[in-house]
Amino acid sequence: MKIVVCLKQVPDMESKFKILDEKRVDETQVAYKINDFDNYAVEAALQLKEKIGGEVIIVTAGPDRAGKDIRQAFAMGADWGVHINDPVIEAGDNFVVASALWKAIEKIGGVDLVLTGVQAEDDQAGVTGVMLADMFGWPHCTNVVKLELVNDNKGLKLNRELEGGMNEVVEISVPSVLSIQSGINEPRYPTLPGIMKAKKKNLEAKTSADLGTPTDSRTEFIRMFIPVSEHKAEIIAGDPATAAAALIDKLKNQAKVI
Repeated sequence: MKIVVCLKQVPDMESKFKILDEKRVDETQVAYKINDFDNYAVEAALQLKEKIGGEVIIVTAGPDRAGKDIRQAFAMGADWGVHINDPVIEAGDNFVVASALWKAIEKIGGVDLVLTGVQAEDDQAGVTGVMLADMFGWPHCTNVVKLELVNDNKGLKLNRELEGGMNEVVEISVPSVLSIQSGINEPRYPTLPGIMKAKKKNLEAKTSADLGTPTDSRTEFIRMFIPVSEHKAEIIAGDPATAAAALIDKLKNQAKVI
């Protein structure tokens, strides 16, 4: 089975964040790491590989520094990868990035399964897996907390987490795209032999020109700011309709302030 894991490098949330010109974060004060949800996706792919064979391929869109985390996934056991390194894609929105990932995976060819983390720790959009599934025209499942192969490895039986702690069990065919939720497994640590082997594994570099992907964003970035932390609460009295109307007015006024 050929499994692709889409991995994203994100800022460590313990870093000190300073915003420059209301448009960007001062990276000199920020440490970066693998998106935590993606670690679970890498582990899920490796476990499938250990059961039925095949290969695990890492695909990442990001600047030069993202190469370090791709190598970390190699040290965990991934076989090879593709690094989409292009400032135009890096500056793009989720659609631009997903389009680049899609084209890169298409060029790999013969992929049976694409795994992503359920969301990224930085923007928390949770849309990459859904967009990829739509671009491929493949079935997709989000919030996966358990998976097993069925029907002679031609299908997947999945448990997905719903609100309120409920689980839903579904079956889908492959090829497909899955968004992996935290807690599905315990991601392994890279071993010393794995770290040594990672240095020799193939990492292909691609740009938007190589992939022929769209570079025009569909959303416009307006402003970046750190929310003001206020410790207060207000109880809105009255019947439900009146209280709801009052809440809407307060939210509108707050939006004008921001």
